[in-house]
Amino acid sequence: MRAWLVNNGIPVVVAVVFAILVTAVTMSRPTQTAIEVRAPELLPTPTVVIFVHVDGAVIAPGVYTLPSGGHVFEAIDAAGGATADADTSSLNLAAKIADGQKLVVPLRKAPGETVASAPPAASAPAPPAQTGATINVNTASQKILESLPGVGPVTATRIITRRTSTGAFTQIEQLRDEKLVNASTYERIKTLISVD
Repeated sequence: MRAWLVNNGIPVVVAVVFAILVTAVTMSRPTQTAIEVRAPELLPTPTVVIFVHVDGAVIAPGVYTLPSGGHVFEAIDAAGGATADADTSSLNLAAKIADGQKLVVPLRKAPGETVASAPPAASAPAPPAQTGATINVNTASQKILESLPGVGPVTATRIITRRTSTGAFTQIEQLRDEKLVNASTYERIKTLISVD
């Protein structure tokens, strides 16, 4: 055996040392961890709801909540759908619904029958000239001011802001003179408003 070790000892020692070095190198090498790719989490977005009054030829008339940006057909569906005698052809089913809107689904008329016009979608108070009363611009709410011909949300807000910051109006002409309303709107509303 001694002769064998003398003849083969060096290659065996070299092989053992090589095996030890290879093992040491592979064990000391850091292992790579797998990279995990994840899809981003979808966070829930807050849903803004609007209230819509659905009336007329629907299964269950009433007030319903819809997501903001809802459409007429969704409001009708929320009310149980249209009845068999509903006439949805006169409605724009793709139109968007606004908060606080009233949607009236009309009845289908029989041939030769005339149907009275449906009430307006959002009924406004009767103009003061018809009732003999006038609107006091010093105390009227935003909605009441908007019921005046030619006065919309922007103009009504300007009137309210002016009376809040500067004080009550003493003459109706101040609306025109302070350019809160233009001359043509003033001419249409001057008989419908008052300051007391």
